[in-house]
Amino acid sequence: MRMTPRQLWGRCAKENFFRKDFELKDKPESAVLRIFVDTGYELFLNGRFVAYVDEWNNTRDYNVRMFLTPGRNVIAVHAINTAGHRGFAFELLLNGTDSISSDETWKTADSELWGWMLPEYDDSAWSAPDVMPMEIFGMPQWSSLPGNDPERIISPIPNTPFFCAEVPKFIDSPFYTKQPESFTPSAELSELIGPEYAESAKAYPAAFVHAKNLMEIDAKNGAIKADGFKVTASATARYEGPEFTIDFGEECCGYFRMRIKSEKIVRFRICYGECLDECFAEPEPEIPLHRMLIETISLQPGVQEWESRMRVGFRFARIEFFHCPAEVEVDEFHVRNTIYPLAYRGAFFCSDESLNGIWKAGRKTLHLCMQEYYLDAIKRDRLLWVGDTRAESLYNYYLFGDTELFKFSMRELAKCQYENGAIGSAWGTGASLLWDYDAWWVIALHDYYMYTGDAAFLLELKQNLCRATDWLTARTNTDGLIDVPPNPLKLWMVVLDNSVGIDPFLNSLYLRALKTSCETCGLAGDTEGAARYDALIAKTEPAVRALLAKSPLKDRKSLYSHSTGIYEVIESLFSEGDSAAALALIRQRWGTLLACGADTLFEGMCSDSMPRLAERHENNPLAHISFCHGWTAGPCSLLPAWIAGIRPMEPGFKQFTVAPNPVDLSWFKTVVPTPHGEIGLVFRDGAYTLSVPENTTAVFHLNGKETEFGSGVHTIR
Repeated sequence: MRMTPRQLWGRCAKENFFRKDFELKDKPESAVLRIFVDTGYELFLNGRFVAYVDEWNNTRDYNVRMFLTPGRNVIAVHAINTAGHRGFAFELLLNGTDSISSDETWKTADSELWGWMLPEYDDSAWSAPDVMPMEIFGMPQWSSLPGNDPERIISPIPNTPFFCAEVPKFIDSPFYTKQPESFTPSAELSELIGPEYAESAKAYPAAFVHAKNLMEIDAKNGAIKADGFKVTASATARYEGPEFTIDFGEECCGYFRMRIKSEKIVRFRICYGECLDECFAEPEPEIPLHRMLIETISLQPGVQEWESRMRVGFRFARIEFFHCPAEVEVDEFHVRNTIYPLAYRGAFFCSDESLNGIWKAGRKTLHLCMQEYYLDAIKRDRLLWVGDTRAESLYNYYLFGDTELFKFSMRELAKCQYENGAIGSAWGTGASLLWDYDAWWVIALHDYYMYTGDAAFLLELKQNLCRATDWLTARTNTDGLIDVPPNPLKLWMVVLDNSVGIDPFLNSLYLRALKTSCETCGLAGDTEGAARYDALIAKTEPAVRALLAKSPLKDRKSLYSHSTGIYEVIESLFSEGDSAAALALIRQRWGTLLACGADTLFEGMCSDSMPRLAERHENNPLAHISFCHGWTAGPCSLLPAWIAGIRPMEPGFKQFTVAPNPVDLSWFKTVVPTPHGEIGLVFRDGAYTLSVPENTTAVFHLNGKETEFGSGVHTIR
């Protein structure tokens, strides 16, 4: 049944906040929302940002079906009145017949309160709105139904959830639907590993991070004083008002919050940074990073519990006030972190505290980068890159054992496959083509199968997978090798490290893609396809082996400059028996990243030394690098896979190898998640204790001997 909208407002002339919750038995077949506010609005559905409009002629019709769910739903609107009349009217038309409309049952508040747009917020103390005559303003908009003119319906675009404005964006990610995982280590495993395993399993990033320090307090064209974590400022000048910087003491990914009190309007800028230097080295206004790090805000008088609408990866925030007619008081600085629900099932502890620190930083780095999809980084680019997805999903198997985010990410990338079969380097139609990333997309599916045992997903993407491999095959010469052409753009737009010619590394990736396609055809019963890939492997594999024998990966200096490259170098060192050199590289390269006071890992191996994050430096060339980049969490899989030596032999760890190599470690403990349960391994006093999950077998390698163990706990000396 249609309910005619009524025009609402509240006690504040300049703005009001509205909420309405309603129940849906099923997801509607259609849902078109019409909204009008004099003079602008922010619209949220179920806590997700839909649109922001700030202009007088702002009646809009939105297709919002994808934002709705069976059960309870919540509409939240920030209604803005910059001048003249005021009023808010709303109608959500469901299946063309029933509607949820603005009326006296809605609730309103006259200032912002933390969490007001979230479904879990308690609005029981909010007031009923004032109902105003529709004739005052806005009556013509309701003479027809929402969506009556299909050309005026604004539908969300499937895209990254950043830079949101008038056109909605929607991403149907498990980030929004996955339920929190309940995980309690088994008594057997807890006894084997010790109490540190249970503590590790609980070491989740905090939902809210509070300020640890105020610094860089500068009056400039005004006055400012700090009393603990309360700041009072006078900033009547239009430009360069008083400022201060907040240090949260750790990397955060979420929405900055503070409480602001003033008798008149408050204007301020925020400059975010992952290091202190970044807060004072503003990017040029023309580049996207400027919009990722800087926002300018105006707030109405009174007490406002303000939350940024911009999700940012940062540790520091510089606040600058300007053109404020009255004194401003601010406090309660904190961040609402956004966290993908995971179970901390994997663990690694050892006698080297530097390795323990690297592993912990890697786990936090990866977890923060697991958001709507596998982000390359939480500050920038915040994209779904193929190479990053493969690397991050591999580390995930040793840390969390999650499958949903990988499947979502790979399906989205498959939708963007070029007509010629190539997989673009990143999510989005028209993404650049990186030849090695095309191979990585295929290889990622082999990893997934080996670590999860889920053959159905490979078969689902079989056609995409084989076409991506065939695109590479079309670029081979008579010897079955790819000859990389020079890059005409002089950027990394053919292969990541800009190699040219018959490159051993790229061709080794191509060989792995061939083997994955052959494997998938075999699973599908496609004997013709399997035979075709077998023939290509027979031709290509000897040539690739010869290339790597002549030019081993460890001699490719270009691979040392980025995280996926150095990961492959370290794996090759481990597999060739040079474990001491491999472990030394982990200590040296990743240890450098943490020596500057970071708690997450940076984009690449960019420097032999890093400036301290909480100190100011002149012309810091590294101020804008990505300080939390998921693909750099490689030690989280390298250490359990090669120091503990735990790797799947059959899909889903049905059978797995344990080939420990402690190098110079006097002891280590590790836990590796599998679909059958957790594998546990402890090395101490020259002996190994191995816990094998039910319905699996372990092949233990020690002193040149192989021993097979079934489920249970075993001691090996």
